Amino acid sequence: MAAVEIRSVRKSFGRVDVIHGIDITVDDGEFAVLVGPSGCGKSTLLRMIAGLESVSDGEIAIGGKVVNDLPPRERDIAMVFQDYALYPHKTVAENIAFGLRMRGTPKPEMEKLVREASDILQIGHLLERKPGQLSGGQRQRVAMGRAIVRRPKVFLFDEPLSNLDAQLRAEMRIEIKKLHQRFGTTIVYVTHDQIEAMTLADRIAILKGGYLQQFASPNTCYARPVNRFVAGFIGSPPMNFAETDVDAGISRLSLGQGLSVPVSPEARQRLQPAAGRRVVLGLRPEHVKPGAGGPSSVPAGVELVEPLGSETLVLLRLGDALFTGRFPAEAGLKPGDTTPVDCAFANAHLFDPQSGQALTA
Repeated sequence: MAAVEIRSVRKSFGRVDVIHGIDITVDDGEFAVLVGPSGCGKSTLLRMIAGLESVSDGEIAIGGKVVNDLPPRERDIAMVFQDYALYPHKTVAENIAFGLRMRGTPKPEMEKLVREASDILQIGHLLERKPGQLSGGQRQRVAMGRAIVRRPKVFLFDEPLSNLDAQLRAEMRIEIKKLHQRFGTTIVYVTHDQIEAMTLADRIAILKGGYLQQFASPNTCYARPVNRFVAGFIGSPPMNFAETDVDAGISRLSLGQGLSVPVSPEARQRLQPAAGRRVVLGLRPEHVKPGAGGPSSVPAGVELVEPLGSETLVLLRLGDALFTGRFPAEAGLKPGDTTPVDCAFANAHLFDPQSGQALTA
């Protein structure tokens, strides 16, 4: 096992800069996920760790050793790709053993390692099949088996579940988490799916446009996002946002169209940084709930209703703002209705309208 240190790393393709001085240290045995929208640079950064892309500036160290000039085979890493990268003419057993054979591993040891990996991944009954005879989930298990048998210092995963259906993705997330718990090997994992990131990671590195936005635990990124981008990217459904004017006494919020929302005494401390100014207010859907019709409730127009079985997501219009709220399954609402809503502003996030930086801790 080994730590992975990314020190002021930059990457340019010609005159185009795609990675802008990223600093991340993935601790020994840690499961770190690189996440962000398409084109944010996460796969490029992973490929630089693997040695498949050169580093334009900065250093990458694995286990304390700078590896910028080392070829992939000398970095003691194993990579699992999105498209599995299996040899179609070889059996499952031959695919799993391929790296061991290239390293000259004795046959008895190689067979033992293949059996152990196939048992862990529950593919022992598939060892004589070819990749063309396997499902997507089985092929991904084979690709993982090929990585496991090498016992590398670091596992690298490049969107390994993106080709699988929803049920298989959920199953494979569990398998990958079990593997990490079993071996304790350092993992750097790339995905565009923030749910994957939240469920798998010890820490998440959120990228946008080649810049690191935040590197922290899933709970920290969710509860204390450093800017509006992170707040909107992490969480499903995403955080609600609305520009609002807060009076100097922090007694009411203006949401436009003459809608002035009362602020409870317990919310005033949270909203203190917004006193007397215009800010972007963020509120998670779980903090927008059915109102009791009392003085703290505000009328909201129902725009859209999404039943999910255990709950109902309701898109609501409050003044100029559209907020998604989590309602009980039996809410009984339909588009065009007006319903009272309680907004828990004690849980609100505040962001600067120009910079997008968080104003609340």
